[in-house]
Amino acid sequence: MNIEPLKRELEEEIKHRNYDSLVYVLFDESNTTPFAVHFFYKNHLFMVNFRDDRSYVHGKTFEFTIFLEAKDKFFNLLDFIVREGRRYVAI
Repeated sequence: MNIEPLKRELEEEIKHRNYDSLVYVLFDESNTTPFAVHFFYKNHLFMVNFRDDRSYVHGKTFEFTIFLEAKDKFFNLLDFIVREGRRYVAI
């Protein structure tokens, strides 16, 4: 599968939402960046997860057969991080 157009689509949406400063990893399964939302493709599935400070998967890895569903989950996680950050600053 050619992931470059999908990666470009995600990057454009990240830029559009001004999420450039958030920590995320796109289509690099071997990357274990901590505190990052990871989006990758493995075994014909799109996968989304979040890693903690020790680079362990926090919660579960969400698996999707449809790119748009995985994209929605990815941005839901990023949106949550932004909302929680704003809430923390407001306190």
